[in-house]
Order: sequence, then C-alpha cells, then structure tokens
Amino acid sequence: MLEQIPLISLNALTVRRSGVPILRDLTFQLNSGECWCVVGPTGSGKTTFLQSLAGQFPAPPGTLARRVPTEFVSFKEQSSRFSYGSYFYQQRYQATMSDNPKGSDAGYTAIPLLRDFLQVSESPEVTALLERLGLLPLLDRSFIKLSNGQTRKARIGKALLQHPTVLLLDNPFVGLDATFRMELTNWLGELTSHGLTLVLVTESEEVPPFATHVAVLGEGQLHWAGSVRDYQPAHPPETELVELPILQTKPQRTDFVEAFRLQAITIRYGDTIILNDVNWVVRAGERWALFGQNGAGKSVLLGLLYGDHPQAYANQVSVFGHRRGKSGESIWDVKRRIGFVSPELHLYFPQHLSVRQVALTGMTDTLTPPVRVSAETEADLVSLLSYFELAHTLARPFGTLSAGEQRLVLLVRAFLKNAPVLLLDEPFQAIDSHYIERARRLIDSFADKTILFVTHNRNELPQCIDQIFTLCDHNSRSIQQVNSARQ
Repeated sequence: MLEQIPLISLNALTVRRSGVPILRDLTFQLNSGECWCVVGPTGSGKTTFLQSLAGQFPAPPGTLARRVPTEFVSFKEQSSRFSYGSYFYQQRYQATMSDNPKGSDAGYTAIPLLRDFLQVSESPEVTALLERLGLLPLLDRSFIKLSNGQTRKARIGKALLQHPTVLLLDNPFVGLDATFRMELTNWLGELTSHGLTLVLVTESEEVPPFATHVAVLGEGQLHWAGSVRDYQPAHPPETELVELPILQTKPQRTDFVEAFRLQAITIRYGDTIILNDVNWVVRAGERWALFGQNGAGKSVLLGLLYGDHPQAYANQVSVFGHRRGKSGESIWDVKRRIGFVSPELHLYFPQHLSVRQVALTGMTDTLTPPVRVSAETEADLVSLLSYFELAHTLARPFGTLSAGEQRLVLLVRAFLKNAPVLLLDEPFQAIDSHYIERARRLIDSFADKTILFVTHNRNELPQCIDQIFTLCDHNSRSIQQVNSARQ
C-alpha cells in the first residue's frame, strides 16, 4: 500500500512576529479528507498556525510543504482586494447602501460592492451558493456596510468560490446568529463528506460532529494531536478570583435621567429598510441585552446611539436627554460619556500602533492616541492590562497579538475613561472562557453604569444584565421584553 502524501506538512516550524516567537518547533501534517479542529486558550497561536498552513509567513527550507490550492478565511479581512485601512470607521454609515464602487463621494476611497468583493459570475452554482449564504439580496450593498455576521458569510463564500482543496477557517462561527451557526455546521459537514479537507479554529467545547481530528495548542506549541475519538476536552480551570482592578480615574457624573430614547425610528437606504418604527428607552443605570439575527440592524441602532450614523438627525433620537441635531450637542459630547467596543471598530485599528497606544485611543474616542495622559490613566491602563494578563504586551504592536488578545485590549480601551455608559457590541468574540469570566466579573462590578450588551449567546451575559431588547430580522420591528434576560 502506497504511503499517503500529506497535502500540507510542517516540520519543526518556528514563527516569530516582531521578534516574539508565536509558534515554536511545530510539526504537523494534513491529509486528504481530514477535518481538523484547532483549539487552545486565547493567545496560544491558533490563528498563526492557520496562517502558517496557508503559507503567509516566510518558512525556512524543509519546514513547510503545501501541495494543493488552499484558501484561508481570517477573523480580519486584510488583502490586496480589500483593506479596512483604506477607509475611516464612520464611512460605513455614509451615503447610500448602493455606493458607486468607483467612489461616488468626493474625497472617499472607492468602496467595492459585495459583488465586486466576491468577483461573482452568473451561474447556477454561484447563485445556489450565494442563496444558501443569504447573500443574494446584498450583492449591490457596499462591503463595509455589511453587518459583522454578513461580512463573515461573505468571506466564507468568497473562499468557496475558489474551489479550494483545503479550506482554513479562523473562528468561522464567531459573530453568527444561532440559526446560521447551525446551518453553517450542517453545510460544512456536507462539504467535508464530498471531499473538502478542512482545518478550523474553534472553542474546545464546540468541536462539530463532522470533525475527524483535534489539535490542541498552548503557548505556541502542539500539546496534543489525534483522532476526535480520542480527544478529551480539558476541563477549564477554575477561574481564579483575582482582585478586581479599582479605577483611579474618577467616574464621570451620571447627569442624565435617560441615556437613550428612540421614537418611531426608521432607517432606510433607498428602498432598503434597515430599522422600521423602532421605539426604545434606556434609563440611567439600566442594564440591557440587545439581541437580533445577523442583518437585523443591531449595528445601525448602536451607530444611532453612539453618534456615528447621520440619519440620527432625521429621526427622533435623544441621547442623554438631548435631541440629536436640536440641542447643539456635538458627536464628541456624546462619545466622551460612552465606553464603546464592537467587531466593526476592531477592523479599523492601525496594526502598527502599540497596545498602549490602542488602549489610550479610548480617551480621544478616535483611532488616534492622546499626546498626554494623566498619571491616573496610566495607572488604570497597567491595572486593567494586568487583570487580563496582558501587561507584558504594553509596548508590542497591536497587529502581533492574537484576535482574542486584541479584543481584550479593546475592552480595556472601553473601560479606561470610566464613562457612565458602556456600549459593548459582541465584546467576547474570539476570547476563551477564562477571560470571558474575568470580563464578566469586572462588568458586574460597575455598579452605577448604564450598559447595553450585544451578543448571540445568552450564556455570555454578565449577571447584572436583567432586561432584553430584540430586533426581529423578518420585519425589522422591535420587541421589548422586560423579563429576566436569562428566561
């Protein structure tokens, strides 16, 4: 019997970023028809492992062999075809849903439509694929205006259109609602049964039923690799109840009775209605969860509250008791009182900034760090990073951190100015259970803050969240539920 030649093999490969070893002396081989799940804690090197299989790093002779077409779908899209670095964050809310790909807005970088990003051709095969992903109605929408979940579907679809022999998926289920998570699981199972060789990063407790093998990474090394039948998920260690950081920066005054009031809000782009007759009041000190399927309008709603969406001025949107556009209150008056994090904001951060600089941008509410900061802010920065076991990364470039570590840094950014309101849009994406529990404890300790928490997973909710607001995708109407968020 002939020995099987692996499709991709690594032999004692070491990968460094900015001189820091991320993978060390790693040996691995991928054979035809296998489906590997790569698991491990935040910062263990999972994404770098997939990038190595994709050939994205220089490899010394003999350490990497890749023999077949391979497609890599990353947590963050950054390629020659599309780069978020060419745009500014608020641009995703400007103009219309059908931006001219050549740049209809003076001074803006040309914005590709979804069809341009996908480079689709008309064929029954392509139509069936896009229909299954729910992308057909979105083809003439600007790529940067897709929701987080829609963007992930688009990336997966683009990779599959290349007909790869090997597909590498970094956290494919992150940012997807429960319905599409199930659909994607079933679909990937079908694709593997038809011969697709697959490697995906996932959580240790979410290994899908079609997986054949599991690889466990830790501190850049392969701790275990073998058949899924022999895999024993490690029980997560008891989260050590480390002392909560006490912010030295004085909390901003809660000088409002209502944080937000939305009355009969309708947001449309041409004939496309995103939000329809939405009514919602968030009072000072309340703790809300915001739910909704991918594309239901959650990010647009948060854009109205945070001051990024220009249609706030054409609607009855009141923030901190003031009607937007009527009181003379500027966008910066709104932002200075809100700590904010979102998957979309994450995409725009310059990768060359240091961790310190990225965290400190929370003081300016921009992507630019302040020139000077107070001693209290510096102390709080070190305290918060230490709480999340990231103090050693203070001077490292943001781009050298794992996706989960970057999200923790952005959480620190949101907490740093001790604002009275927190808008936390899917804050725990790509973060393991150990750090999620630490973040939940910290959020629960903020006794006087008003909190809006967006997630697809109710198990992520901090204990303090006790009300929910749901946006329904099928008709964009809102439903208020004031029962316990966990019922």
